[in-house]
Amino acid sequence: MSTKKAHIPELYLPVFCRELHQLVRSGIPAAEGLSLLREDETDPEVLSWLEKLCELTDEGMPLAEALSETQAFPTYMTDMVSLAEQTGRLEDTLLSLQHHYERQIRMKAEIRGAVTVPVTLLIVMIAVVLLLITQVLPVFDRTFAQLGVSMGGVAAGMMRAGNVLAKAGTGIAAVLAVIAAAGLVIGVVPSLRGRFTGWFNRNFGGRGVLGQMAVSRFASAMAMSTASGLAMDESVDLAAKLCGGAKEIDEKTAKCRAAIDEGASPADALADCDMFTGRDCRLLKLAERTGNLPETLEDLAARQEEESMRRIDRTVSAIEPAIVVITSVLAGVILLSVMLPLMGLLSGM
Repeated sequence: MSTKKAHIPELYLPVFCRELHQLVRSGIPAAEGLSLLREDETDPEVLSWLEKLCELTDEGMPLAEALSETQAFPTYMTDMVSLAEQTGRLEDTLLSLQHHYERQIRMKAEIRGAVTVPVTLLIVMIAVVLLLITQVLPVFDRTFAQLGVSMGGVAAGMMRAGNVLAKAGTGIAAVLAVIAAAGLVIGVVPSLRGRFTGWFNRNFGGRGVLGQMAVSRFASAMAMSTASGLAMDESVDLAAKLCGGAKEIDEKTAKCRAAIDEGASPADALADCDMFTGRDCRLLKLAERTGNLPETLEDLAARQEEESMRRIDRTVSAIEPAIVVITSVLAGVILLSVMLPLMGLLSGM
């Protein structure tokens, strides 16, 4: 049976992990449980890989191997399920994966929501200013010229800039069209989208909020890996696959792995890789002594996520008023430059 090689829809990942968790918790064999899910499924896209899963598990293939064979699931998920099957912690791991993917979806949704408003305001501001300097000011300039009055210097300068923009409008429109077409092609073609995402992540994914989100993913992956009984060096390698790609993050994960290879304790290796603050490093060392390292890493992941969301909110809260103020000032300057000569003309009459 052929199956689509597209990944499982991101929104369905936590749901499917939850369904698998309930099946495992109930003691239902994987083949029988997946057959139950297939009977109630109506989405053709989901059925395309769910039927393949049923077929493979009916043949006796382990769940992790079957998930990998469909080529529809993230490598991180299949690796964690494989590890869980080996260590007997499949139920806990599936629940952790559910929370992990729910957190990723929530973060992406909050980022999209936070970016949409300022981008919309910026577009409106640019459109209003362009309309004023290219369409409105020339009308007033011609009217004032007929009356023997000139506009203020600021308005005249802005009008000249608008004339330049109007003359270059065709070229600007062509450039914008090319950029839009390139963005559309990159968004539609998976290979190009992957290359662009890799380039962007490599150069910018380890800085600021994006870097903090990568640290959150690293801590979450480390929590699941160590809780599943994976060795520390293997846990770092697995977590690095999930959050890696950015140059700065790759350097830090490599530093952590090198420290472990040299015999450093897990907490010391995590503290020396410069991913966490001094307070967090103290918590990691205390957690290692008390045997609570997985729980502490999960807590750090949640706090890093919350802090990254707060940073985004603070940035957006600063950008929105700035855009409104700039738009208001520009509109006010243009209005005064037009109204002052007009008032002078009326007072002279």
